[in-house]
Amino acid sequence: MSANKGIFRRRALLCALCCAGLAGEAAASPVLYGSLSNFDVYNDTGAETHGFEIELHGVSSADISYTFGGTYNRYGSPVMEDFAGGVFVRYRSSFDAVAGRFLDATPVPTSMSATDGHSCWSGGGAGYLGSGCEHFGLGLNQNATQTYYRWLRGDVSTGLLSAVGSNVQIAAPVWNIVPPADPVAPPVVQAVIAPEPARDRDRFGEAQWVKVFTTEIEREVELEELLSDNNVVPREQSETEIEWRIFQAAPENKKGGGGDELILEQPLAEFGDKKSIIRRYEFYEYLGQYDAEDHEALCAVDCDTPEEWEIGRYIGSQMAAANLAAAAPVPEPSTWLSMMAGLGLIGLIGRRRLS
Repeated sequence: MSANKGIFRRRALLCALCCAGLAGEAAASPVLYGSLSNFDVYNDTGAETHGFEIELHGVSSADISYTFGGTYNRYGSPVMEDFAGGVFVRYRSSFDAVAGRFLDATPVPTSMSATDGHSCWSGGGAGYLGSGCEHFGLGLNQNATQTYYRWLRGDVSTGLLSAVGSNVQIAAPVWNIVPPADPVAPPVVQAVIAPEPARDRDRFGEAQWVKVFTTEIEREVELEELLSDNNVVPREQSETEIEWRIFQAAPENKKGGGGDELILEQPLAEFGDKKSIIRRYEFYEYLGQYDAEDHEALCAVDCDTPEEWEIGRYIGSQMAAANLAAAAPVPEPSTWLSMMAGLGLIGLIGRRRLS
């Protein structure tokens, strides 16, 4: 009986020491475990197209968790093709070799106004097939370093598809969790979009206008929810994060200047198991003046409050989300020392009992 009591006392002491140590736990930074991007885009190439291509760098097909496709658009699910340093995700029409024609095509739109998601996918109604607008997207387990979008057009003599026109000017955000400088402060979730680099190293790229809406929900968001007319996607005036902002690549000799990357940050307060931050980016043509020497946009008043005549056609919208999980608390170094000291003490007691 006395031996059992000794074992019980040693176990109780170990538990007490460990529990005392755990009181020194520090809250761990949340984990970004997935990013999602769904976007609406008009066919602005001037002729019908037969597919769409997403080029991702810094990831492979193994990093793509799911894609928007199936019965949701005319092209079905995309095909993935890895290359050195990245992956192509291609939506493409079927080809009838006997008839010598592509079976699916995105027509030229009759107008290009903000879609609000109703006409760019099969669930948006009968107007989708003739709208000239499509909705594509995918989920990633890690950030792509670069993303490019292109329309594809088919050659009826070969049945092959190739890129047509310039890259579609809809930026995809890169999400990061930035530890705070002050350990007491919450971490910051950062979303960064960058315009396509300027072709001339001494001149600015083409300018766009961008509007941003944002919201948060206390759960994981699914890719299929990132449609413009879905309730989880922010679009109300009260959810406006940026009313208007000029978006333009700076030349190499002026990197870091105004209008280059758009970086949006928000402190992340404590939350339960899961949380999602959702943003809707809207892109519009810039019709204002440019500097004749370096092609920098010269806004009429300022580049946060455009005149109506400076805003051109709607280009498209990017619905993006970051899914976050609360990480388990991490014991402070002093906690580990307390636990190890407790274990050492128990070992010492045990050895003395045996001696």
